Amino acid sequence: MFTSVLFIQYISIVALFIEGWVVFRKLNSKLHAYLFFSILSNLVSNVGYLFELKARSADTYMTALQLSYFGRVWTGFALFLFFTELCRIRFPMFIKIILALFNMATYAVILTTQKHRLYYTEFEFSMNGDFPNFQHGSGIWHKLYMATVVCYIVYGITMMIITQRREHDKSARKRLTIVIVAMLTESVFFLLQIFGPKDITLCYDTTMLGSAIGTLIMLIAIFRHKLLDSEQLAKSYILDKLSDSIVAVDSGGNITYYNKPAEALFPKLEKQKSEVVSTLQEAALENKPIPIQEKIFTARAETLYWGESVSGTIFVMHDNTDLYEAQTGLKREVGIQTARADRLSFEMMIALSKTVDAKDRYTNGHSGRVAEYSAEIARRMGKSREEQEKIYKMGLVHDIGKIGVSEEILNKTSRLTDDEFAQIKKHTVIGYDILHAISEIPELAVGARWHHERYNGNGYPDGLAGEDIPEAARIICVADCYDAMTSTRTYSKPRSQEAVRAEIIRCTGSQFDPKAAEIMIQMIDDDKDYKMNEQGGASVWKNHEDFVRSMA
Repeated sequence: MFTSVLFIQYISIVALFIEGWVVFRKLNSKLHAYLFFSILSNLVSNVGYLFELKARSADTYMTALQLSYFGRVWTGFALFLFFTELCRIRFPMFIKIILALFNMATYAVILTTQKHRLYYTEFEFSMNGDFPNFQHGSGIWHKLYMATVVCYIVYGITMMIITQRREHDKSARKRLTIVIVAMLTESVFFLLQIFGPKDITLCYDTTMLGSAIGTLIMLIAIFRHKLLDSEQLAKSYILDKLSDSIVAVDSGGNITYYNKPAEALFPKLEKQKSEVVSTLQEAALENKPIPIQEKIFTARAETLYWGESVSGTIFVMHDNTDLYEAQTGLKREVGIQTARADRLSFEMMIALSKTVDAKDRYTNGHSGRVAEYSAEIARRMGKSREEQEKIYKMGLVHDIGKIGVSEEILNKTSRLTDDEFAQIKKHTVIGYDILHAISEIPELAVGARWHHERYNGNGYPDGLAGEDIPEAARIICVADCYDAMTSTRTYSKPRSQEAVRAEIIRCTGSQFDPKAAEIMIQMIDDDKDYKMNEQGGASVWKNHEDFVRSMA
């Protein structure tokens, strides 16, 4: 990023130097002199800013800043003089003198800024990676100077627009239009520096980029529309030397111009014009990257106008290889971190389920088996892999609320009293309160709260009935009851497979959801060797191994 910014700055300086050289060669009027003054002040400002970027200490940065301001304080004034002359406006000489004296005073204030608070009320220098970071408060003179610059901008744009609208010569109007575009471009980047995002403006002064782009646009006015009559020089030293590739297409889709960087990217451009145009149009319209020579480019399209009619399109290709590589690396890292988070959450669920099972010595492995049965029921119902995995996780922690129930009650071998059974029933609400706090996986709380609801409405804790009970809870309910009947408990021994089957049939429609119960019966019928019990049941879900591998 820092290297790219330095590269942009070097390009800006070179472009300004070339423009200054061209203007200097044609220096034969006030207009040329004012334009040269503007270019020179911009050049000094950009050179100073280059040293700012390379500064690594507060003193070095302040020296570079003062060098930059040696040009910067005159930029707005120089443009003011240029626009006044270009628009043929007679301005009183004493106002020009006052403005010049103000700029001189501004520079004197900047040179002595460490001795007072007129320009910066305070300032702090730090490094943000390779970028120097200079933060400051604005003093009264700084605010006055910035207000003056804004006045220059508003005045210049207003006068240029008025003059352009009054101009009858088409060529002159085109020149004025391009100059207005250049001015607007620099103004936008100036405003971006003042009001733009801090993470950008603290790293790079966007006014420098604005001056570079404005310079390029001015060159178009100078060379393409004879502002200084140097068309061929512009093509040679600017357009054909830009790092970005440029392809111009007329309204009929025919290529009318391309620069040397574009020719380097498309060696067979002359023979494949239609193919190149199609590629650029698709890339610009769909924001689609173009891989060329192990690099990745993006295309931007700008409409070209001739008067009020569209004359064509210009395509500019940017080398965004570094950006795409960074995005690819970021996506890869996000995937790794997401997988790590999923694995951690899964391991925590396993730990929680084992914690609950360990508290009740008669239900060891219960949560894991319920999760297996529930996920397999969901699979046979035609649920997606994602839904199966969610239900599996819900099954793992459906009894987490038993953490809040005393071990004496959980492990009691004799019949529970009404008060003790009321305590047992609270585990659904306790589990819901625990899991409801996990906002990233909100569905976990569903199975915990409602897996003891009955299809006929006689369950707890909320007495829900039928399809008012969440489907996942209805699935876990039948799986939970199946495991209870096929396991050793404080109050019962494992039942035979036939007895369990008969009980599920008997309770279908009253305790169990008919759909979930029907599939549970299918699973029983498929289990010829009666492996779905407290000694087995760990590999019932057909997608279990794939799920475990995805968590590894």
